Amino acid sequence: MQSIIGVIKHNLLQAIQAAVPVTEPIIVTPAAAKFKTDFISPIALAIFNKHKKEGCFGFKNPQELAQAISSHITQNEVIQSIEVAGNGFLNIHIQPEYLASLIHSISASGKLQVNLNVERQKVLVDFSSPNIAKEMHVGHLRSTIIGDAICRCLEFLGHEVLRTNHLGDWGTQFGMLLTYLNDTYPDWETNAPDISDLETFYKAAKGRFDQEPEFKERSRLKVVDLQGGEENAIKAWKYIYKVSRDYLQIIYDRLDIKIEDCGESFYNPMLPGITQELVEKGFAVQSEGALCFHVPGFELPLMVQKSDGGYGYDSTDLAAAKYRLLDLGVKRAIYVTDMGQNPHFLTIFEAAKLIGWHRPPETRMDHAGFGVVLGEDGKKFKTRSGESVKLITLLDEAHSRAKEQLLKRSNEPEIGQQTHLNPSDFENAAEAIGVSAIKYYDLKQNRISTYEFSFDRMLDPRGNTAVYLIYAYARICSILDKAGQEAVSAALGSPCILTASQERALALWICRFPDTLETVIEELSLNKLCDLIYEVTTKFSEFYSNCKVIGSPEQASRLQLCLATKFMLLESFTLLGIKPLERI
Repeated sequence: MQSIIGVIKHNLLQAIQAAVPVTEPIIVTPAAAKFKTDFISPIALAIFNKHKKEGCFGFKNPQELAQAISSHITQNEVIQSIEVAGNGFLNIHIQPEYLASLIHSISASGKLQVNLNVERQKVLVDFSSPNIAKEMHVGHLRSTIIGDAICRCLEFLGHEVLRTNHLGDWGTQFGMLLTYLNDTYPDWETNAPDISDLETFYKAAKGRFDQEPEFKERSRLKVVDLQGGEENAIKAWKYIYKVSRDYLQIIYDRLDIKIEDCGESFYNPMLPGITQELVEKGFAVQSEGALCFHVPGFELPLMVQKSDGGYGYDSTDLAAAKYRLLDLGVKRAIYVTDMGQNPHFLTIFEAAKLIGWHRPPETRMDHAGFGVVLGEDGKKFKTRSGESVKLITLLDEAHSRAKEQLLKRSNEPEIGQQTHLNPSDFENAAEAIGVSAIKYYDLKQNRISTYEFSFDRMLDPRGNTAVYLIYAYARICSILDKAGQEAVSAALGSPCILTASQERALALWICRFPDTLETVIEELSLNKLCDLIYEVTTKFSEFYSNCKVIGSPEQASRLQLCLATKFMLLESFTLLGIKPLERI
C-alpha cells in the first residue's frame, strides 16, 4: 500500500511547477469530518504569503493562486477532484475506485504491505532502562512500552533496529549493595541466599548506608574495588545482577518485550579514553578539581570526571553516544525517558555534535520524552504509603480486573455482553486484555503530557480503550466466521466496489495507515496510530450498522472490507504490542 499523501504531493509538485517558478515544501493533511473532503493542502496560501511583497507572480489573492495550481491537476486514478476553498486551501477528493482497489489488494494479500519512500537505516532505541536491584515502577512502564512500540514500527518499515536496555548496573550504589551482601550473607557463594525481594534488600542496604558511617566508608572502598576489577567484588556484582535481571525478565515476558542489555557497566572501560579525548580537544576543563564540559547554550555543564577521579551519568552517556554513533554506526538514536531528563539529553546531543561524533543530517538523535503518570487524585501516582507503584503490581491488578469482567459476563450476561469463551480460557484472555488495556491507555496519550492512571477507564468496554477495540476485532472475526471460508474465498475473486458513504469512509480511514505510520516514525507520536485504530473501529461500526454484509447483493465487496479492516487492525495491534482475541 502506498502513501496517498505521497501521491497527492507528487501531483501538487508538478502542478505548482507548471503554475509558478517556485519550489516549496508541500503540506497535505487528512481532513476532519466537518470539512466534507478527504485531504487539505494550504500550499497556495503558503506560497502567496511568502512571495506577497514580490507581487506573488501577478495573483491577487491566495484563491487565484490555488485555482491556477488546481487547473494543472487533471482527474487521474487517485485524485477525483480538487476544490478551492475561500481561504485558498485546496480540498482534495480521492477516487472511490482507487480506494476500492487498495481494499481489494489488502484483503487478497492477507496483510498490510506498506511502500514508503524512506531510506532503510540502522536505528538504536534506548528504552526501559531500569536499575539493577530495584523494582520496576510505573515510570519504567512508560519507557518500556513506548520504546517497544517505536521499535515495532521501525522494524515494520524495514529498518535495522537495535533494542537497547541501558541498565543502571554500575555506580556508587553497588558498593553499598555488595557490602551489605557480604555482611549479611558471608557464605553467599556456597549458600546462595534468597534475595528475590529486591526492594527489601535494597532498602536494608540503604538504611545501613545512611545510618552507619563505618558501613558507608566500607561501601565507598568497595566501589573502588569494583571499578578496579577486584575478583570478589566482580563475583558479588554478577550475582546481584543475575538475580535482578531474572526478575526483570518476568515482567518483560508478560509485556512481550524483546530487548538487549547494554548497561552502564559496558561503558566503564571506555571512560578514561573519553576523558582523554575531551581534554586533548579542549572540551573538558578544570573546575573546582573536576573536569567539566561547558556546552554553549546550556546552563549546566557536563561532568566528565569528578574531583575524586570517579565518573557519573554524564561521562557514561557521552561514552554511549560515541559508541552508538561511531562503533555501531547507527544513523538515528532515540532515547526514551521521562521529560525531566530532556535538558540532559539535549546537552549530550549537542556535545556529541561539537566533538564531531554526531553529524546532522547524516545522523539524528532524538529524545522521546514522556510525561509523568498521575493518580486519580491528580498527584504523582504513588501507593497509599507514598512509595512508587510496582509495575508487577499493576500487571497483576489489570489481570485480576479483566478476569472479573469475564466472570461477570459468564455468570450475569447482559444482552450483547455475554462471553463466548470457555472458563478454561479466562486466565489467558484476562492476561491479554489486562496488559493490552494498560498499554493502549498509555500509548493513546500525547507522549509528553501527564495522564491519570485509572483501571476503570482502561477497562471500559464502551470507551476508547483496548477492551472496546478487542471486542470490535472479535466481532469482525465472528462476521467472517459466519460468512464461511467458501464465501470469503469467493469474495476475493470479485472486484471491490464502494457504493455506500459508510463503505467509502471506512476504506479511506484504512488507507490512511501508511501516512499515519510515517508521521508516527517522524514525530514519535504513537497516539496518532491509536487515533487511527479507534477511528477505523468506529467507522466499521457505522458501516456494519448501515450496510448488510452477509446475504446482500454487495456481499463480495463488503466481505473484502471486513477482511481489510481485520488485517489493518491486526497489524496496528501488533505494532502497539497488543494481542487481540478472535473470540471473547
